[in-house]
Amino acid sequence: MNNKELKVILVDAKNGEDEAVCKLLDKYKKLIHTYSFVNGELKEDLKQDLICETIDKIKKFKI
Repeated sequence: MNNKELKVILVDAKNGEDEAVCKLLDKYKKLIHTYSFVNGELKEDLKQDLICETIDKIKKFKI
């Protein structure tokens, strides 16, 4: 995904298009997964919180 494609997907996600939000979450799923660990243990609640926060921040992201 190049910068131009990313910008289009961000605009679509900000406009509430579920497919675009899913594409962004898919792009960053490894990063979200990495930050979902506490003391070496995967915390599913934390992972869900990170996903929800990511979706919330997408809506507020300034392009």
